[in-house]
Amino acid sequence: MTHLTLQAVTRRFGAVHAVDDVDLSVPDGKLVCFLGPSGCGKTTLLRMIAGLEMPSSGSIHFAGRDITRLPANRRDFGMVFQSLALFPHMTVAQNVAYPLKLRKVAKDRQTRRVAELLELIQLPHMADRPVTQLSGGQRQRVAIARAIASEPKLLLLDEPLSALDAKLREAMQVEIRLLQQRLGITTIMVTHDQREAMTMADEIVVMEKGRIAQVGKPLDIYRDPVSEFVADFIGLGNILPVQYDGAGVVSLPGGRRIAVTPNPDTLLADARPAPGSGDAIRLLIRPEDICVKAATEPAHPNRLPGTVTFIRDVGSSLEATIDCAGFTLTAATTPRETPGLALGMPVLAELPPHACKLIAPRAA
Repeated sequence: MTHLTLQAVTRRFGAVHAVDDVDLSVPDGKLVCFLGPSGCGKTTLLRMIAGLEMPSSGSIHFAGRDITRLPANRRDFGMVFQSLALFPHMTVAQNVAYPLKLRKVAKDRQTRRVAELLELIQLPHMADRPVTQLSGGQRQRVAIARAIASEPKLLLLDEPLSALDAKLREAMQVEIRLLQQRLGITTIMVTHDQREAMTMADEIVVMEKGRIAQVGKPLDIYRDPVSEFVADFIGLGNILPVQYDGAGVVSLPGGRRIAVTPNPDTLLADARPAPGSGDAIRLLIRPEDICVKAATEPAHPNRLPGTVTFIRDVGSSLEATIDCAGFTLTAATTPRETPGLALGMPVLAELPPHACKLIAPRAA
């Protein structure tokens, strides 16, 4: 069942289209991440769903009901802001109880509900503690408990983890995801952190300049991005301008030709670009898909000779930059796979055809 549907939603600020003609369906019970760089429209889109901004045009439907012009306080949605917006003069329990108090829920029911939520977020022993005395992660959990206190039908999270340090942020990503799965509540989260989106989401909505660039499961977007923008924004990738002959072979910068396995679902697989239009197509290969071989290995069309110019060693893995005369590649490997890898070493970078993706170039 589709819980939330957006149809041609646009938000203009003067001549600027912050959100431009967005169509989207959010399925029931899933966690969806709006992902993109600053200024791409993801927070504006979330605020329109929340009722804090009104669309300039288009419509928003929730559970079959048109809520486009419905005030925020009548949408029955929970929201956690980037600043968390907890009340510093209140205790943990008072903060969690606040939305119930606004709805004039009976005192005894408020008490029971707050106790349930504090158990859920594993802070029952801190009910009477002022929120100013909590750690960042504890305040985050209290903000989420407050947002779900009134059992909203939709939970909206606006970059709630951005103020946390890296280690705590990763721990909270897991906690929020487990909590969302346990409650089964439909959740939309805004983030500019692709690792966060990959960790938490059932589905990612990648946004670029107010429009949706791609929607899909995290691994589908990572493995099969539809454009250079998506490929570059989601994870590390080697992106090269190429000429495609229409029959499974591309010419790399410098003229070397390698085999690729085009995706039959993309138009690039069936289109032969006009002569001299090599920059119209990009080749993507992820660092972990490049096999680093010794220079003494047998020659192969998809094995490119090169020289190691940089190594980043993080113990369990190696990231090597390889100069291939005309372009560079970044390869991810391990000390076990490539023992003795060193700066200045001649190597062969093998690009498996199935890992070479043809994608559209970045929009001008």
